[in-house]
Amino acid sequence: MKKDIIPFYQSGDKLIVKSDDCSLYDSDGKVYIDFESGVWCANIGHSNTQIIKRVTEQINTSIHHGYQFRNQYAEDLSVKLQQLIGFENGASVFLSSGSEAVNLSITLARYFTGKNKILKIDNSYLSAFGPGQISDENDVLVNITFDDTGSIETIDFNDIAAFVMETGGASAGMVRFPSEDFIHQLTEACRRHNCLIIAEEVTTGMGRTGKWFGFQHYRVIPDILVTGKALGNGFPISSVTLNARLADQFGLHPFRYAQSHQNDPLGCSIALEVIKVIGEQKLIDKARTTGGYFRSKLENLRRRFPEKIKDIRARGLMLAIEFTELVNGEWISQQLFENGLVTGFKQNTLRFLPPLTIQHKDIDQLTDKLDDLLA
Repeated sequence: MKKDIIPFYQSGDKLIVKSDDCSLYDSDGKVYIDFESGVWCANIGHSNTQIIKRVTEQINTSIHHGYQFRNQYAEDLSVKLQQLIGFENGASVFLSSGSEAVNLSITLARYFTGKNKILKIDNSYLSAFGPGQISDENDVLVNITFDDTGSIETIDFNDIAAFVMETGGASAGMVRFPSEDFIHQLTEACRRHNCLIIAEEVTTGMGRTGKWFGFQHYRVIPDILVTGKALGNGFPISSVTLNARLADQFGLHPFRYAQSHQNDPLGCSIALEVIKVIGEQKLIDKARTTGGYFRSKLENLRRRFPEKIKDIRARGLMLAIEFTELVNGEWISQQLFENGLVTGFKQNTLRFLPPLTIQHKDIDQLTDKLDDLLA
């Protein structure tokens, strides 16, 4: 079948025609349960009715404006994010993608500190382009080995502008959560060396891990927080939020950054509604309780197939099951898809980041099918 889309990544032949909560519908009428939330975006469910209503109202009012204006939605969203983070008197900017926001946070960290390098955990994925991109040609990034506290002493912090802290990598790390001691020691070293801490919450934010943000599982308050993906529940909006000290410093030494869709009222109004829905429906509590149920079902599988399951990793509704070399995980992933169950797969590991609205019966359907395939 001819495709008219540039193939930057491999997609299937199925044509999607409808999305609803945790379900996806293709042009053949087949229904899929989405355990990936799209690209980890639809935390409050696909085509959420409150978001549809908010979009409809806003597009009849104002979608976009120029540099000469402000809008109240952006102002209110900045205040709301600061409250959720624990900042006071900080400031935010709203962009379109997580990669863009991460790269802007890196650029600002280098600007504020006068230093050049960026520290990250080796299994972190920061951005698709720019100074956060993983590339042999990118000499800005410095890696530290995941959970290796001994390697902290080997880092030369003299030219490190910021530590970009990803606390549950779903891409390169395939859902791995650094230990509290490792993060504590690493961030303490950053503080001693005037190295900023950027919480990269593009995937772990908006309730995914059972808290508003992944960093809240650790004893650390960041200087900058970046989020995206679920902030718009599928609509492209991301954010960079600074603490008060950096916001004040920015006021004294302005830095120009402008693009076409910066602080757009449509995206900001959607994000405010997303935060409202998460709160009203108590979806963060649900992420913890449903995530606990999901994990228990995966642990039951590990007890049944100890020679086939190497590891279970979970925090809230961010989970992974890693197979041993006895299992062809790619075949299992394909079979799940054929049976209407959408999951992520890499490194012989299945990844599950479903909408926070996922039901126990959906989880049962997945784990029952996994049981059949492993047997």
